[in-house]
Amino acid sequence: MLTMLSTIANNGKKFTPRVVKATIDGKTGERHDIEVKQGEQVISEETAKKVLSMMESVVSEGTGKNARVKGYSIGGKTGTSEDGVNTGKYITSFVGVADIADPEVAIIIILYNPTGEGGHQGGAIAAPIASQVLRRGVAIFRNQKTRRGNKRNGDNARCNRYGHK
Repeated sequence: MLTMLSTIANNGKKFTPRVVKATIDGKTGERHDIEVKQGEQVISEETAKKVLSMMESVVSEGTGKNARVKGYSIGGKTGTSEDGVNTGKYITSFVGVADIADPEVAIIIILYNPTGEGGHQGGAIAAPIASQVLRRGVAIFRNQKTRRGNKRNGDNARCNRYGHK
């Protein structure tokens, strides 16, 4: 699922996500970078942009509002399913990508049978967790870009690649 989300965020070119950027050998201190794997165009760029735009609407106007991160355009999709027939147990999820203008972080939050306030809906339970993860993720990338001299404007007036604010 994360590969598909990353592919959509990568304008339809297959993108295999990675969990870590590099590993460091504890004994030698040698660093081993993890290769970024991009593949062929598997979804048209036009379709990928439309899906990202829809995902952005889910967060800005729909069930994913709790995944918003101030200063960034977030795209996402909430999910809620029942685990079996009439079990009363649910699987709640949120998939998200940030920042829509320049996607760098893709996440999946899956919770099995959440209980407590908020019920079991993806937008109420998984989206707020996604907001926290995405906030931290975009902050890390923002700091890395700033150190490299490619500063980002963090205000809400920024437009994404579709011209939306």
